[in-house]
Amino acid sequence: MFHKAKHRQAEAEATTTRVVTTDADRTPTHQEMSATRSSVSVIGSHTSVHGDIDAGEDLTVEGHVEGTITCKQNTVTLGNGSRILGDVYAHTLHVSGEVEGNLVASHRATIHKDANVRGTIVTPCLMLEDGSTFHGTIDMDPENALLKEAFGELAASRQAPSFSPFEDSDTGEDDSGEPFTEPTQDSEPRQAEGST
Repeated sequence: MFHKAKHRQAEAEATTTRVVTTDADRTPTHQEMSATRSSVSVIGSHTSVHGDIDAGEDLTVEGHVEGTITCKQNTVTLGNGSRILGDVYAHTLHVSGEVEGNLVASHRATIHKDANVRGTIVTPCLMLEDGSTFHGTIDMDPENALLKEAFGELAASRQAPSFSPFEDSDTGEDDSGEPFTEPTQDSEPRQAEGST
């Protein structure tokens, strides 16, 4: 009689399954997901803003803005349908829309294909993609007064990446395999092999 009770208890313990959950197995709460994801403000394609915008997070603009956009610590993305009449100040700029005004980026600015920019671009690192349209001036001096005024010591602490599109950083040679030398005023242009 006592033997049967011990046998039943042993069977129950043998069939009992322990469920152990780890953090990877559980679904995070909405609050946890929001905290881990970077925050982005969006101005939609059917939205027009008349006035200045000061953003403390990444900003994506798909609509129209008439005024100054300031997002000095973060990235500003001006989408394909965006139209900006005013200046934009950001850490990093991605432009795909239309801008009439100054673009000032303390780190980098990329003008994507189909973008149309009229004004001044001030940034230590600039990329203009094929198909983009730009009318204005470019200043890539990291010591630029406008950059220092807008970003203060923040701009001075950032340096433009050292990059030459013609020079291989490993060998100091251009794409032809020959050592890279700066052309002088006295030197004749070099013709490619096979050209007449």
